[in-house]
Amino acid sequence: MATQNGVKLTQKTINVNDLTVNTSVDLPAGSMSASDIAVPTLKIESETFAFGDMTDGGGAAATMTLGINIPEGAVVARAFIDAVTGFAGDTSAVMTIGDGTDVDRYNTGTPNVFATADHIDAGAVSGTIYHAAAKDVVVTITSGADWGSVTAGAVTITVYYYQSV
Repeated sequence: MATQNGVKLTQKTINVNDLTVNTSVDLPAGSMSASDIAVPTLKIESETFAFGDMTDGGGAAATMTLGINIPEGAVVARAFIDAVTGFAGDTSAVMTIGDGTDVDRYNTGTPNVFATADHIDAGAVSGTIYHAAAKDVVVTITSGADWGSVTAGAVTITVYYYQSV
């Protein structure tokens, strides 16, 4: 147990889909109430889309701006790719999850979405985790040669972030 500014701090760990959250503070009697402490809230937002929903970039890549908006002041913890129905028709398909400026802000590497999969960890957030301004999540899928060759595919993107209070 640690003490900071007269407040005794303890740690409680909760696992939420591979994400660990530390959540408790013990206050000395009469020092302050729990309502005096602002605790960020873990938000989980998901969206499912299919290959036909994406905008063909005129080459091998297509993009999709999701309805997931990361608000100003939020801190992104992780992104996951779920319920993948392979983006088939070409020879390969890889994904990045970004914010429209930084193409892979919310993932590391280029996860393979050519094959069907239940769950893919998108890796650590590779860009700035703190949001000084609100940003929409933008997914880019790059096929082997030409996005126009892609004939199938669907996926669910889930983003975990802490909302400031």
